[in-house]
Amino acid sequence: MDALPDGAPEPVDVHRHVASGSDLDAATDFYARLHNAHRVELEPVRDREFGFRMRSVADQRFSLRSSAVTGERWGRIEPVGRYLVTWSQHGNAVFDAGTADEHVLFPGVPAAYPVGRPFTVEAAAGVVMHAVDVDAVYLEQLNAARGGTPGRLSLTRSPEATALARLQDRLSDAAPELLEPETPTVRRNALVGSVSRLLLDAFATDRTRPDRQQTGSVGRARDFIVDHCAEPITVRDIAAAAELSERGLQQAFLRAGLSSPMLELRRARLEQVRVALRHADPGTTSVAEVARAWSFGHLGRFAAYYAEQFGDRPSDTLRG
Repeated sequence: MDALPDGAPEPVDVHRHVASGSDLDAATDFYARLHNAHRVELEPVRDREFGFRMRSVADQRFSLRSSAVTGERWGRIEPVGRYLVTWSQHGNAVFDAGTADEHVLFPGVPAAYPVGRPFTVEAAAGVVMHAVDVDAVYLEQLNAARGGTPGRLSLTRSPEATALARLQDRLSDAAPELLEPETPTVRRNALVGSVSRLLLDAFATDRTRPDRQQTGSVGRARDFIVDHCAEPITVRDIAAAAELSERGLQQAFLRAGLSSPMLELRRARLEQVRVALRHADPGTTSVAEVARAWSFGHLGRFAAYYAEQFGDRPSDTLRG
């Protein structure tokens, strides 16, 4: 298991910031603070009333934000201590326009911010920008726990299509809960971990050190289960990660003396539940809340699975 399980408690103080209106100075100030921009230019266009709407929902490790501006925008950004992935809607955006590092962002296609240096971003009037912002220490530790080289990450400009699609699908599913400040801490931690893992899958150029790689189809399947147990994955997903058919995956597990892939998934989720219960405050957290965060909808069956795997009741673990 990773050194930083998704269920491990983090002090989560969630803040929601929303600003809208037609005041250019207010928009410029909010945009600069939202994007850690050192210089911002928002330019109204002729024959169109200026307006803006910006939103951010953030905790210490992770934030989602969006900005819609009826005018043209330009900014010089220097993201210190953060990794960001962004995508545009209703038009293109450009990093470092007119330079050798120019990178055009196409609508709906996520791209990583340049790492370790300032850069510029610009977009035409009416383009909506969305971003995922992850704390650098958290993401680097998560990458190292998964077998990557410790230290600063390098993020590719050309993510693999399948990994990028999985990230997009997960963001679409998780966004409603991540944008809700009242989402329970256990559930938020699981979602943040899930999205962060998929971000690494799509963009990190060094995801696994050779000494940590597991070889063979079963190893690939088990790695995938551990890395993605917070997601609603299926046997088909696990088989694809193992580069096998579903029947071939089942047979490979049998030959390795293992239970079925879905039982392995259940065990991985139960491990995460146990971590969360051990660290949770019994005065504010319930067993049911933690179980639901890890996709156990039937509490009676969950309790039986838990007792079978660990030899005690989840309520005993919660009380310590």
